[in-house]
Amino acid sequence: MLIRKKISLKKWCKYFVVLLLLSFSSRIFAGERTIYLDQGWSREQRQAFYETPQGSYLIPLSWYLSLEQVDNKNHSPKGHDRYALFSDDAHVRKFGYLVKKKYDGDVPNVPIGFAVESVENGGAWLGYTCAACHTNEIQYKGKTIRIDGAPTLADLMGFISELHAAVIATLEDEERFIRFSDRILGSHDSEESDALREALREYAADSSDFFERNHSDVEYGFGRLDAFGIIMNELFVHDLGVPESRFSPNAPVSYPFLWGTPQHDFVQWHGSSNDPLGRNIGEVLGTFGGIDLRDPNRFGHSTVRVPELIQLENLVETLKTPRWPEKYLGKIDRKKAAWGRELYGQVRGDEPSCVSCHALKDEQGRYPLTLAEENFYGKQFVITNMSPLAEIGTDPTMALNFATRVVSTGHLGPILPAPFTGAAELPAPLLLRILVNVAEQTAVSALQPPLSPEELAAAIGYRVPAEGFPPYRPKNLLAYRARPLDGIWATAPYLHNGSVQNLYELLRPGNERKTSFYVGSRKFDPKRVGFKSQRKGKRFLFDTTAPSNSNLGHDYGVWLSEGEKWALIAFLKTL
Repeated sequence: MLIRKKISLKKWCKYFVVLLLLSFSSRIFAGERTIYLDQGWSREQRQAFYETPQGSYLIPLSWYLSLEQVDNKNHSPKGHDRYALFSDDAHVRKFGYLVKKKYDGDVPNVPIGFAVESVENGGAWLGYTCAACHTNEIQYKGKTIRIDGAPTLADLMGFISELHAAVIATLEDEERFIRFSDRILGSHDSEESDALREALREYAADSSDFFERNHSDVEYGFGRLDAFGIIMNELFVHDLGVPESRFSPNAPVSYPFLWGTPQHDFVQWHGSSNDPLGRNIGEVLGTFGGIDLRDPNRFGHSTVRVPELIQLENLVETLKTPRWPEKYLGKIDRKKAAWGRELYGQVRGDEPSCVSCHALKDEQGRYPLTLAEENFYGKQFVITNMSPLAEIGTDPTMALNFATRVVSTGHLGPILPAPFTGAAELPAPLLLRILVNVAEQTAVSALQPPLSPEELAAAIGYRVPAEGFPPYRPKNLLAYRARPLDGIWATAPYLHNGSVQNLYELLRPGNERKTSFYVGSRKFDPKRVGFKSQRKGKRFLFDTTAPSNSNLGHDYGVWLSEGEKWALIAFLKTL
């Protein structure tokens, strides 16, 4: 006989609350699971991209794991652990860096894109690698989607500035230093601890010099950096030792997205480089790498890891474009997308079509390519269009800074290659190319076993002109590169300086676009295609009226009707 027990209303309420909590927690845990799109990488390849060192030396690893936050209050119960560490996941996330899950590899608790660098006869250091600037996530309806090769939303300068402040606080607070020393050495009253304090002082002095060299009145915020300004200051001022060559890095740009880039004819926002190895070497030298330009016995020797840079570039070469995930972001209206495809190729009056600058693949699935006979190896590259500043009308600061900067050659004048031998000054782009070539040639010549001619050609992306053809050089530095828009949906904010929040805003006339919005949230807006402007949390208010932040220009498609704009956006989702 079945006996049915009566359950009181009070118990029913308890059961109901428990069920609600279980449902809510299951949604939280489901949202925490990272979704990876099919971009052609295995888990092992992804981890190699996240963790491969390139020659960047930010801070000794043990220091990073032992420093406390500037505001180090915590509510843990006992001992040193009650003080919040700088490396705590929640603290790192505030700067927009992605934190690894426990299963993500063997590297210690460091963010994605931070690699462990070994030091000969010394301890390990923490440094940057490509993934720190070219990995992102979008969040929508409780789902987190990883986009490899996408521009990061991290605040690099904010992160290292806070790291510097944590070092200073450790030196100025004896109790804090005692805890720091105990974590690293197991003691604080020893010769080793005295040496640690002195090393920390030297590091703090070097760090202060870095910030003095690279001070700018323009705030970068999340997802931007004046990479060229900093690289040049590090090479010309720090490594070469010419203080008068300092220039304020006041032209921050968004980090470019990587998929497809190894196949392009030029590989920078302003088309200044086509050699991927040289580009990557310059990046290392600007992000806490270094080259010796003063010691005659070590001239040209650098921290750059050429084999690892080649490995990373080979990985990027296989990276596929992320496709709009309809399962998570919603179905694409194919009828609208077909209409948008027609609009993409239309010419209206004097306004060029979208396709005239941002090429589409032909029926054979190929973008317009350079001629095979121009290349020594018969290689072809995707043609990217250089849009002159006067025509595109976007903020010119980055291109102007790069193209017009002139710097002293210091003591290098007598040993510069012809026809520049003896020059006291050179255009900054020219001296940059010379010094990067020195670093590249020195590092390559030291490899054992040496690279074969074919391997060397592959390392520089086969950018070797055929006999009788000129070297690969950009025709116009006062321009910005217009590349194919594959995967454009995953690369907000838009324009080279990140001044336009979403694709819909980009299709509005410049004087009608938002003059400010918050950057830092990964909450995705699949309708307008971009990140939502949310004030809550650690955010950066992007003011488009500030210097270098103009959101004007690129007035293409702005006169389309509302229906046409949404059709064009639907098509852009398919790329």
